[in-house]
Amino acid sequence: MPEKVRPRINPWSIWVLIAVMCGGILITFSWLRTLERQFSEGKPPEVRPVERLRSDDHRGRQAEMFNGDGLLYLVGYFYAGDEVEALAVCRRMQAMRAPFAGEPGIKLVGVSMAPDLDTPEFLNRFAQKHGYTGEEWIFLSGNRERMRKYMNKTFRYPGHVKPDKERKSETDLYARELRVTLVHGGSEEEEAFIRGIYWEGRAKGEVRNDKMAESHIRYLLGKRPSVQEEEH
Repeated sequence: MPEKVRPRINPWSIWVLIAVMCGGILITFSWLRTLERQFSEGKPPEVRPVERLRSDDHRGRQAEMFNGDGLLYLVGYFYAGDEVEALAVCRRMQAMRAPFAGEPGIKLVGVSMAPDLDTPEFLNRFAQKHGYTGEEWIFLSGNRERMRKYMNKTFRYPGHVKPDKERKSETDLYARELRVTLVHGGSEEEEAFIRGIYWEGRAKGEVRNDKMAESHIRYLLGKRPSVQEEEH
């Protein structure tokens, strides 16, 4: 019976593999330390870039945002025809902005997941009815397919139609997540980025992570040039 030939193992291959594994461990460890340091400093992470958005707002104008304006945006996604869900999102955004009352550099953006139903006129009535009339509020309508594609790609909001059996009311048309997203609008040197995503808890209905928004916003406001600096 012929003797089996055992494959020869190059010892250098083993050392190269060990070196690659050690390098990967060091890179991961360094990345985790960086995240830990950023969070301890209150620095919000850069989640992913955000492209400029133009669309129709509730005042009958074309709004443009995330265009290097240096503003901060708290963004929610809802169907205004379902007032219970829409108000839940708006009130959370309002609460996150409350510690910065009078700060003009923070905008509250409600994006309709059903722009064909939430026309600018309908969104304006919603805003007037519930007192969302300040300049900090922006409610967006627009082309349904373009807006849904943008929100799904950039913000990862689902917004798909619910099956009839899952609906709790006549206006409960769309699947959504009661989250709020913080966007820094960018500057001449920096592109716009998502800097925080704040979720509502599911199990007990508690709100999670909303308090983190205050430290994130405070950090980003601290980086923004002052009025005197902008004038020069």
